Amino acid sequence: MMQISGSIQRAFIFPAEVQETLTFFSELIQVAQFMPHISLVHTYAPNQIRVMYETVELGSYTIRIFTDLEGNIDRHAHTISVYPVRLETAVPIKPEATLRETVGHGLFAIQAQLYDLGGQTRLEANLRLQAELEQPRGMNLMPKRVINRIAQGITDHRMREMADGFIRAALAAYHDCEGCEAMCLLAD
Repeated sequence: MMQISGSIQRAFIFPAEVQETLTFFSELIQVAQFMPHISLVHTYAPNQIRVMYETVELGSYTIRIFTDLEGNIDRHAHTISVYPVRLETAVPIKPEATLRETVGHGLFAIQAQLYDLGGQTRLEANLRLQAELEQPRGMNLMPKRVINRIAQGITDHRMREMADGFIRAALAAYHDCEGCEAMCLLAD
């Protein structure tokens, strides 16, 4: 089995006041689209989705991790939470491994605290990814240290890519939409 477990913390300044920032990040579907390596698979409700994390390691081993997520915005505490959830209507993910691929269920989460800086907001976010996957059969003859290196690559390098890519994509989307009334209206 491959153990994948990692987290990363990032902080950045968002160019809007706190309530506008919360509104911008209030749609879970949009938040998922900002994440590199994450694809939206299914929408159950506006704040409940299934996503797939996908990466190719060592140039030939595809890792796919599915998770069902729910999002919550707390306008009073200035927090954004995206957490794994079990949904009665969700089709279970069947773990499987082929020669060069592994597919399974995992856990993904984002917790962010927002701080008012006047006309800007400081976001401090923690991203986590965890999964236990069958190793691709092509890895059966590999030493355990190589398999551990692949898992470590996912948890270290890919988590940095995801966090930094999320920040870049969110800032770019906000700047592209600045002045767009639909995105900047505050929710009641």
